[in-house]
Amino acid sequence: MNATTMQTFTGKLVDLAKFTVEDVRLPDISHALSMINRFTGHSKVPYSVAQHSVMVSTMCNPENALWGLLHDASEAYLGDMSTPLKTLLPEYRELEEHVQNTIAKAFFLSWPIPQDVKIADLRALMGEKRDIIPCGIDWGVDIEPNCGPVSPQGWQQSKKMFEDRFKEIMK
Repeated sequence: MNATTMQTFTGKLVDLAKFTVEDVRLPDISHALSMINRFTGHSKVPYSVAQHSVMVSTMCNPENALWGLLHDASEAYLGDMSTPLKTLLPEYRELEEHVQNTIAKAFFLSWPIPQDVKIADLRALMGEKRDIIPCGIDWGVDIEPNCGPVSPQGWQQSKKMFEDRFKEIMK
């Protein structure tokens, strides 16, 4: 195994320097996202990227629900890096875009991410800030949340929610 290769939950070896459609597996995505906390752990309680993704998928237009569910799927392979850190690492942003674009191809999604998914993501972010971030500091995001109370679930429930939502969308 070389320095840019990782092993996924299902045992697949993935070379991040040569990430391909064949590397993309939904069980790896659902498992990893359920185990990764949003906000680099700086929330009142653990809150998974998987649960966030489910919420976003329910908030965007129905034709973009799969995009909403998978909008952060690159984090299953790269981890959830904070936006301030991404700003400091432009090469990371390039890798993140490549991995996310490859995941989009694997699920036959058009690129780039639709605007309504980006808006749903911001609305979800503001609901999460309202309910699970300990301080009321202004983040400079001028958008209202469009969700009910955010109630963080454990990783097992978040994983099940993600997989169930995928099945629902694919019907």
